[in-house]
Amino acid sequence: MKYVVAICLFIMLLSGCIRYETDRVRHGRVSFTVKESDHQLRVDARFKRSQTDDVARIIKDELDGASYDEENRSTTFTIRDDDKFLVRLKKGRLKIRFDKDENDQAAYDRVKRIADQVKIILTSDQVQR
Repeated sequence: MKYVVAICLFIMLLSGCIRYETDRVRHGRVSFTVKESDHQLRVDARFKRSQTDDVARIIKDELDGASYDEENRSTTFTIRDDDKFLVRLKKGRLKIRFDKDENDQAAYDRVKRIADQVKIILTSDQVQR
Protein backbone atom coordinates (compact mmCIF):
# COMPACT_ATOMS: atom_id res chain seq x y z
CA MET A 1 0.00 0.00 0.00
CA LYS A 2 2.88 2.38 0.80
CA TYR A 3 4.35 1.80 -2.64
CA VAL A 4 1.06 2.61 -4.36
CA VAL A 5 0.78 5.89 -2.46
CA ALA A 6 4.42 6.72 -3.19
CA ILE A 7 3.97 5.98 -6.89
CA CYS A 8 0.79 8.10 -7.01
CA LEU A 9 2.55 11.00 -5.32
CA PHE A 10 5.50 10.70 -7.70
CA ILE A 11 3.19 10.74 -10.73
CA MET A 12 1.32 13.78 -9.39
CA LEU A 13 4.60 15.58 -8.77
CA LEU A 14 5.91 14.66 -12.20
CA SER A 15 2.72 15.80 -13.94
CA GLY A 16 2.90 19.10 -12.06
CA CYS A 17 6.47 19.65 -13.23
CA ILE A 18 5.64 18.89 -16.84
CA ARG A 19 2.71 21.27 -16.87
CA TYR A 20 4.85 24.39 -16.42
CA GLU A 21 8.16 25.52 -17.77
CA THR A 22 9.80 27.49 -15.02
CA ASP A 23 12.69 29.88 -15.26
CA ARG A 24 13.81 31.06 -11.84
CA VAL A 25 16.74 33.32 -11.06
CA ARG A 26 17.83 34.25 -7.55
CA HIS A 27 20.66 36.62 -6.74
CA GLY A 28 20.65 37.90 -3.18
CA ARG A 29 17.52 40.00 -2.80
CA VAL A 30 16.52 39.61 -6.45
CA SER A 31 14.07 36.86 -7.37
CA PHE A 32 12.76 36.49 -10.92
CA THR A 33 10.39 33.68 -11.94
CA VAL A 34 8.70 32.94 -15.27
CA LYS A 35 6.12 30.15 -15.37
CA GLU A 36 4.68 29.15 -18.70
CA SER A 37 2.01 26.62 -19.57
CA ASP A 38 -0.01 25.98 -22.70
CA HIS A 39 -2.56 28.61 -21.69
CA GLN A 40 -0.80 31.16 -19.50
CA LEU A 41 2.43 33.08 -18.96
CA ARG A 42 3.20 34.33 -15.44
CA VAL A 43 6.07 36.57 -14.42
CA ASP A 44 6.82 37.33 -10.77
CA ALA A 45 9.80 39.39 -9.64
CA ARG A 46 11.06 40.80 -6.37
CA PHE A 47 13.92 43.22 -6.37
CA LYS A 48 15.36 46.26 -4.62
CA ARG A 49 12.98 49.20 -4.39
CA SER A 50 15.59 51.38 -6.07
CA GLN A 51 15.25 49.31 -9.26
CA THR A 52 11.51 50.00 -9.63
CA ASP A 53 12.04 53.01 -11.89
CA ASP A 54 14.27 50.94 -14.23
CA VAL A 55 11.58 48.26 -14.52
CA ALA A 56 8.90 50.93 -15.09
CA ARG A 57 11.00 52.43 -17.88
CA ILE A 58 11.27 49.05 -19.63
CA ILE A 59 7.51 48.52 -19.43
CA LYS A 60 6.75 52.04 -20.62
CA ASP A 61 9.21 51.79 -23.55
CA GLU A 62 7.87 48.42 -24.68
CA LEU A 63 4.21 49.43 -24.34
CA ASP A 64 4.58 52.86 -25.90
CA GLY A 65 1.16 52.71 -27.56
CA ALA A 66 -0.65 51.51 -24.44
CA SER A 67 -2.12 53.52 -21.62
CA TYR A 68 -0.11 53.35 -18.42
CA ASP A 69 -0.94 54.98 -15.11
CA GLU A 70 2.31 56.35 -13.64
CA GLU A 71 0.81 56.91 -10.20
CA ASN A 72 -0.94 53.57 -9.78
CA ARG A 73 1.51 51.42 -11.78
CA SER A 74 -1.06 48.64 -11.70
CA THR A 75 -3.28 48.16 -14.69
CA THR A 76 -4.52 45.86 -17.40
CA PHE A 77 -2.94 46.94 -20.65
CA THR A 78 -4.84 46.91 -23.90
CA ILE A 79 -2.48 47.18 -26.85
CA ARG A 80 -5.00 46.56 -29.58
CA ASP A 81 -8.70 45.79 -29.35
CA ASP A 82 -8.08 42.11 -28.54
CA ASP A 83 -4.80 42.01 -26.61
CA LYS A 84 -5.07 42.29 -22.84
CA PHE A 85 -2.79 41.36 -19.98
CA LEU A 86 -2.20 42.39 -16.41
CA VAL A 87 0.93 44.22 -15.29
CA ARG A 88 1.22 45.19 -11.65
CA LEU A 89 4.32 47.08 -10.59
CA LYS A 90 4.83 48.14 -7.00
CA LYS A 91 7.97 49.20 -5.19
CA GLY A 92 10.26 46.19 -5.49
CA ARG A 93 7.67 43.85 -7.06
CA LEU A 94 6.46 43.01 -10.55
CA LYS A 95 3.59 40.75 -11.52
CA ILE A 96 2.54 39.97 -15.11
CA ARG A 97 -0.32 37.67 -16.08
CA PHE A 98 -0.86 36.86 -19.75
CA ASP A 99 -3.56 34.54 -21.10
CA LYS A 100 -2.37 32.89 -24.33
CA ASP A 101 -5.90 31.88 -25.32
CA GLU A 102 -7.17 35.48 -25.33
CA ASN A 103 -4.20 37.09 -27.10
CA ASP A 104 -2.27 36.68 -30.33
CA GLN A 105 1.36 35.80 -30.97
CA ALA A 106 2.50 39.42 -31.36
CA ALA A 107 1.23 40.29 -27.87
CA TYR A 108 2.91 37.15 -26.48
CA ASP A 109 6.21 38.15 -28.09
CA ARG A 110 5.91 41.62 -26.58
CA VAL A 111 5.31 40.27 -23.07
CA LYS A 112 8.22 37.82 -23.43
CA ARG A 113 10.47 40.70 -24.50
CA ILE A 114 9.43 42.66 -21.41
CA ALA A 115 10.20 39.66 -19.20
CA ASP A 116 13.59 39.10 -20.84
CA GLN A 117 14.58 42.76 -20.55
CA VAL A 118 13.51 42.96 -16.91
CA LYS A 119 15.47 39.80 -16.14
CA ILE A 120 18.60 41.25 -17.79
CA ILE A 121 18.29 44.57 -15.98
CA LEU A 122 17.73 42.98 -12.58
CA THR A 123 20.44 40.34 -12.80
CA SER A 124 23.06 42.57 -14.46
CA ASP A 125 22.53 45.29 -11.83
CA GLN A 126 22.95 42.70 -9.08
CA VAL A 127 26.18 41.36 -10.58
CA GLN A 128 27.72 44.82 -10.95
CA ARG A 129 27.22 45.66 -7.26
